Amino acid sequence: MDFKLNREIFTATETQLDNSYEQAVEQDMLLPDYYPDIFRVLKCRLMPRIVSHSINGDKLTYELVAVVKILYLSEGSNKLNSIEQRLTFTKSCDIPSGLKNPMVIATPKTDYINCRVVNQRRLDLRGAVSVRIKVTAEKAKSAVCDISGAGIQLYTEAVTYPTSRLYASKRVTIVEEMELSETKPHISSIIRTSCEAQVEEQKIVSGKLVIKGEAQVCMLYSSETDNDSSLETMRFSIPFSQICDLEGLTEGYELFCDIMSCGCDILVKGESMKTIECELVLLMDVRAVRYETSELVTDVYSTAYECTPQISQEKIECVPVKLSETHTQTATLTCQEGEISSVCDVFSTVSAVSARYSPEKNAFIVSGNITFTAIGRNDSGTPIYLETDCAFEHKIDSECATEECILAPRVSVAACSYTLSGSDSVEIRTELAVSGYITKFVTKNLVTALELSDTPCDKSDVGALTLYFAKSGERVWDVAKKYCISKNAVMSENDLSCDTVSEDRMLLIPDID
Repeated sequence: MDFKLNREIFTATETQLDNSYEQAVEQDMLLPDYYPDIFRVLKCRLMPRIVSHSINGDKLTYELVAVVKILYLSEGSNKLNSIEQRLTFTKSCDIPSGLKNPMVIATPKTDYINCRVVNQRRLDLRGAVSVRIKVTAEKAKSAVCDISGAGIQLYTEAVTYPTSRLYASKRVTIVEEMELSETKPHISSIIRTSCEAQVEEQKIVSGKLVIKGEAQVCMLYSSETDNDSSLETMRFSIPFSQICDLEGLTEGYELFCDIMSCGCDILVKGESMKTIECELVLLMDVRAVRYETSELVTDVYSTAYECTPQISQEKIECVPVKLSETHTQTATLTCQEGEISSVCDVFSTVSAVSARYSPEKNAFIVSGNITFTAIGRNDSGTPIYLETDCAFEHKIDSECATEECILAPRVSVAACSYTLSGSDSVEIRTELAVSGYITKFVTKNLVTALELSDTPCDKSDVGALTLYFAKSGERVWDVAKKYCISKNAVMSENDLSCDTVSEDRMLLIPDID
């Protein structure tokens, strides 16, 4: 009655925390002495960023930076003024202790921002930011891959499953100095900056992950002459290369790298006002997962003894499928303060991104909100700030799109252009890059243990001639298990080449002692 049992170890990802936390943003803001008085506020923006996060025991700590940007005009001047206030918050939340390879996804969003002009030198800011924190961790599980002896019969399936996961988060600061071209006027003040970072190459070198990519930076600045003030845009790219330590990393791992820009500061240097220093802060989240395929036992019985298997229903994570698509959206902005004489800058921002599976369309639907913005001047030379919000939906047709799949999308602005559609309107065309991974989960009933008694199997139903009427699609395994004989014996007796009965027929059950 002795038998030998072998197991395989696989890993499952379990969500340990999925919650949102609100942070009030309140500030009494005074203009520095060298700034002109406030006559009219064109726009107040609140831009939240997570710049770091760490886990210590049962505490997750993250650092939130809320950047408040105000564009305003002073009385009797057509110069566009910009002032920025940066607020830093450190928050903590409770998580279970002792998590193995925890992965943190922190997504901030602006709930609202109000700006009230108290006087010409003072502003009252009231707003709120919410941060969604999702923490997942690895849990090791086991399943039986082989049992021998005691007349044990096994039903196995080839299952691909993750056996090991590695995770690392790294904050990277890149500083680059450059000169404006001779055709560009000097810089008086920085109005707006933005940055989109993309990973272009990742490879394993000596057990470390080398990540190469490029950051696309856009800057809007004002330039003053003796008689006028102009707005200029500048776009440039900054390449980067970083080494990320993942202990135990080898060539057999699937790599998943996500990089977010959480800071883009540009300083003007030198007397010429044409030298800039750009400081980028990037937050890298890197995952490495090893997948293996093995024959795992999903059902078991013995032809000799009564046995009781322990069966666990498990959701197995398959190898994710990479997603890379584009979506184009347009919007028309109308000026209410005269005709548009010039457009100096157009840009878009994406928020509230989510994904859902649509059974009707048999596809994933990625949705969110796009804020279209144009900065320019009207026919009287006064700066104008035009803005509108537009919801978007992007349909993803994929063979992997099923109810058993999940998609965590990332949507970024790849390009933004405009055309003047009328004397008082501008049409902005935005191209979005939709990326991410579609992960499929398959549910399997896996045998995790087996109890074998010393009671012989009951074979009283099997006589010298036993016939069984099998229906089309019925498994030979289930028939053999019913009579406590081997599947191969039934197939051999009935000249079957397939484990599934192709049509209704009689099966002869052999009498095997």
